[in-house]
Amino acid sequence: MNAAVDIAIAGTGHTALTAALALARALPQRRIALLGGADAAASADPRVTALAAGSREIFTQLGIWPALAAVAAPILDIRIDEHGAPARASLGPVAAADAFGHVIENPVFAAALATAVAALPNVERLPAVTGTPRPAADHCALPVGEGSVAARLLIVADGTDSPLRTALGIEVEARDYGTTALLATLELDAPHGGLACEHFTPSGPLALLPLPARDGRERMALVWVLPPPRAAELAAASPQRRLTELRAALPPGAAPVSAMGDPALVPLRRIRACESVRSRLVLAGNAAHSLHPVAGQGFNLSVRDLAALAQTLREHAAVGGDPGDLRVLADYARRRERDQQRTLMFSEALPALFARRELPLRLGRQLGLLALDRLPPLRRAVANFGAGLSLPAARVVDADARL
Repeated sequence: MNAAVDIAIAGTGHTALTAALALARALPQRRIALLGGADAAASADPRVTALAAGSREIFTQLGIWPALAAVAAPILDIRIDEHGAPARASLGPVAAADAFGHVIENPVFAAALATAVAALPNVERLPAVTGTPRPAADHCALPVGEGSVAARLLIVADGTDSPLRTALGIEVEARDYGTTALLATLELDAPHGGLACEHFTPSGPLALLPLPARDGRERMALVWVLPPPRAAELAAASPQRRLTELRAALPPGAAPVSAMGDPALVPLRRIRACESVRSRLVLAGNAAHSLHPVAGQGFNLSVRDLAALAQTLREHAAVGGDPGDLRVLADYARRRERDQQRTLMFSEALPALFARRELPLRLGRQLGLLALDRLPPLRRAVANFGAGLSLPAARVVDADARL
């Protein structure tokens, strides 16, 4: 098989599917290929994605938001506190129309994205890349099966350990946080009311995220950051012991937990590529930057990246620009630098701040939570930053487009 396309996207996950959706909507005349077979996501996968309000704006532009909202749970309040300390801050509550974000299970999210991409007339699925891409003057040659694909632009979205990034010789700045996230789905004895909790413990944050009810049972997602030996011990423990340990760690006021599903363990580390663009090449999603999960910033940052890329390519296409031109891609990278840098700093600084045990810092954190709870301007600023609303959303499609 030999083919020529305008844009090739290497990957099968949420980032690759979102890239296909955004670029196909922004560039309806471009031929786009999604390289790689569809992932078979297990229904028992406990991973979830928290889509911030800023991502909601972008998916609304793409015409997929109603389908996502129908299978997601809105975040109507966010409570932040510290284990064993009295102060806490609430960022809400807010009305459903103003939700801070929505939480969706990863298999459900992937299925909705795949359905939307399958309906796009200018996107085709091709086999995965099987070798090292070979950039040329006017295209990038991609080994695919027994043939090749010539793409004017390659978007690498094949995950944190990106084989293509490695094959292309792009180095990364890596930091091992020395912690593991224990992920599980919880069943509750009372409604969660759209409340999300960020509870900071000495070992790391424990997050509770609302999920849609299933079979009449209220549910939440758990993201519990622990030292690796402790996470492994809990994962190997009996269900009843895990549940007992979790109940002891829950924040005050959390809905009572009646059951805890099988956990998954994810070692936490930061990855940031030393290059995000080259001629004919863009790194996207976790291949470009993989962040600490605190406050759910990682995928939302990737959505903003992809929206800005789509807008940049659409603007340059209007004047006949080549999508793989380094000047075009450098323009995109400049637009994204500020947001990427501050989101990375926030994701690192927040858990590090709450990990410090010195008394002056503990007192300072308590005063900060009190101020956050009682000062509406500060509360709005923090909420807007976390929701991705502190910067204007990129315009993926023309302002007068009807989706």
